[in-house]
Amino acid sequence: MGPYRSGFHRKKRLGEFSKGKVELDRSEVVDFWSRIMAEHADFIAHLLDPEERMLIEKAMDTSKAWRKLDRKEGLNRAAVKVNLEGFIAFKKTAGQGIEAGQIKSIIHPALADHVLREALKFSDELKRTDRK
Repeated sequence: MGPYRSGFHRKKRLGEFSKGKVELDRSEVVDFWSRIMAEHADFIAHLLDPEERMLIEKAMDTSKAWRKLDRKEGLNRAAVKVNLEGFIAFKKTAGQGIEAGQIKSIIHPALADHVLREALKFSDELKRTDRK
């Protein structure tokens, strides 16, 4: 279970903070954020216009790639890095396309910004786990 998942884990995490232990566990970070990234890819795919076939397929493939990462593979730094960098690039490009009116969708620009910020948060947490 990730540090974010349940009330018990949030309480445990806050207890660790109060003791000055702010380190993150990489497997928990990857486990939690991989699920979030898969969910983001799923709802992006479903909010795109049906004519945006290539983007829909890209989003669905991305979702599958995140779901495929289990705890063991999640420790594979290269696999996580490649998935995350690719997804951040996809989210940035999609956000720009939505704002420019080049991508047909019902994705609000604020939602596009939100999913990008969460991917960047994941990237930041990964970097902090790598500093150990």
